Amino acid sequence: MTNQTHELKAVMERMIASEIHRLASEADICVFALYDPKRSTAEPIDFECIDRRETGSIDMEVSLDFEGIGVWYLAYREGETFHSKKVLLQVTDGRFTHGQMGSFEGYWEEFPQYVAEDRWVLAQLSKGAANDQQPHRRNTAL
Repeated sequence: MTNQTHELKAVMERMIASEIHRLASEADICVFALYDPKRSTAEPIDFECIDRRETGSIDMEVSLDFEGIGVWYLAYREGETFHSKKVLLQVTDGRFTHGQMGSFEGYWEEFPQYVAEDRWVLAQLSKGAANDQQPHRRNTAL
């Protein structure tokens, strides 16, 4: 990796982490889940949930120093409903290999189920499992 590429990556990491931290500080509930795309189960290998009602404020530490699929759910409650922003980043061998950002809304009581059964995460995990089953070929072209 060239020096310029390394510096650009560092700047992008700081910008992404800063924006996630800002969104988290405004949310009612923040969830971070880390998945290993090489595992056969869709269970997170690390999980953190911060609820503003329990802590008074949310100061979630945001680090992009991980391997796997990291997902931040930033939920804003509005009575019986919520709207949420979601950031999904996949890091493989220290490099960003996939990213998605989106929003969703629903009934507050369904928020935990949505996080547990997130189709974006399941799709990324199934891609990882499919790639692991493919035979690895060396590029022999000159």
